[in-house]
Amino acid sequence: MTIHVTPPASPALDASTVASARTPRVRGAFAAGERSRLLPMLGLGAVMIAAVSVFWVFDALPFQDLPAHAGLIAMRHRFETSAFEQRFYVLAPHIGPYSLFRFLGEAFVRVSSPIDAVRALGTLPVLATPLAMLFARRRLYGDTSPAFGFLGVALSFGIMTLLGFASYLLGVAVMLVGLTLWLDLLTAADDAVDVRALRRRELVVTAFAPLMFVAHGHAFLLFLLCAGISSIVTGRRLRRLLRLRALVPALALAAWVAWLERGATTPPGSVPRVQPLIPRFQGAADKLGLLLSPTLMTRTGIDFFVGFLLLAFAVAAAVVTVRSLGRGAGRGADAPADVRHSRALYACAGAIALAFIALPHAVGWFGFVDGRLVPVALILALLGARRAALSRPLALGLHYGPPVLASTISALALVASYRFQDEARGYKEVLAHVPAESRLLNLPLDPNSDVFTAHPFIHYDKLVLVERPIVVSDVWFHQGSALYPTPENPALRLPRTYSESNLKVIDWPAYHLEDWDYVLIRTRPNATEPHTPDRLELEEHHGGWWLFRRAEVKGS
Repeated sequence: MTIHVTPPASPALDASTVASARTPRVRGAFAAGERSRLLPMLGLGAVMIAAVSVFWVFDALPFQDLPAHAGLIAMRHRFETSAFEQRFYVLAPHIGPYSLFRFLGEAFVRVSSPIDAVRALGTLPVLATPLAMLFARRRLYGDTSPAFGFLGVALSFGIMTLLGFASYLLGVAVMLVGLTLWLDLLTAADDAVDVRALRRRELVVTAFAPLMFVAHGHAFLLFLLCAGISSIVTGRRLRRLLRLRALVPALALAAWVAWLERGATTPPGSVPRVQPLIPRFQGAADKLGLLLSPTLMTRTGIDFFVGFLLLAFAVAAAVVTVRSLGRGAGRGADAPADVRHSRALYACAGAIALAFIALPHAVGWFGFVDGRLVPVALILALLGARRAALSRPLALGLHYGPPVLASTISALALVASYRFQDEARGYKEVLAHVPAESRLLNLPLDPNSDVFTAHPFIHYDKLVLVERPIVVSDVWFHQGSALYPTPENPALRLPRTYSESNLKVIDWPAYHLEDWDYVLIRTRPNATEPHTPDRLELEEHHGGWWLFRRAEVKGS
């Protein structure tokens, strides 16, 4: 019997044949897939560039605290050679909750101007927040969509951006990265499949946690709250709680800094300034209004509507996701990692929401305490959403909504900043008449804007510090600025009623005008000349800026 054996086809020939038949189609599909992933990321990059350009293309900045930061950066940079400023201030920097911000400001001013330094500092959170949210979704859920990057851009422009809280916003972005690393560590501890990988994750958290503290103390406290809650709400609790040891170095650093800042301790040569930590609460209506503050900057109503849409989507996504966590999602450590992450994130968001309700609006000099929590709770609620649990309308909203919202907010910030330039007109001409080594009392009767909310003009007097040494009436005397007053500083004799952000009227007899050489008053651009005592003479006036000189002082 003859057996005919058919030799197998050549694999090389087979592959070549198949490739020749299918390569155009495969290549086309691959190219289409690459384009579908690349175009949204390019769109995100374009929106981020448009968003950060707000800090660079306009002369006058509407971000309340940034002019003050520019002046203080300049003062600290020249302090060693400025005998005049050494008479009135003590510079005593040490590591603490604002160290990262001060370090970055000093680094930027060495290569550019103080104004450019604060522009860069304002830019950082707008870049860091979307990148932190993208990192969190990719690391925790394997989600590579740019949707959360767009959401990060939209949430980078809110009332705190307008207040100039760039240090806190950067601290929140750093905290989001730290929380992501922490949650990743906890799921690795639950599964305990690779001891070496688990140890590496723990060392990464140990090294990163001190950075969260020096970025911003308030954000670090929020991380500690989230770290504790996420250790007990899901997974293998004992294993998770054991991972808290990774935070010991950061906690030790925080305790040491708290000891340095204890009581009325002040640097040698400065005057102790004990500010009572009296809490100030707001009413229920004010609390409710803060819920839309994460995107609120202008008086147009557009950003208010964007905030409402974001809040409504976050609540709807939270409801359907939380429901899904209790239906066949698994219990404890047996649940998939993404389920454990969502449980932890929503528990953290809920705890921060409760803290928002309970906390005051201000404690001593530290303001906007409760308002700072709203964007954090909102971000955690958005990050915790599970795509598999979303209904089709919510899934479509997550796909198409974020690019529209981010583009709207970025365009609105640009247009509003353009309109703001006319309101700020004249400040350079007026401030140019304040000579070096003089003392300037700032009395902004109307520091508000018709375009932006908050009080964008209250710190414009400190722009003089950018170019020359002077003494201004309101400097933050604490670890954040690293500046403290000497007995000669006239700010020590200001009346208790003095408040740059809420002055309303000027009680002239309460001020020791002999302590000041010049007085800067801000009014509406079309307002009449403000009433002043006879000993003050008008030096210069442009727009809403009025500079008066004490009669005994020679004019510039």
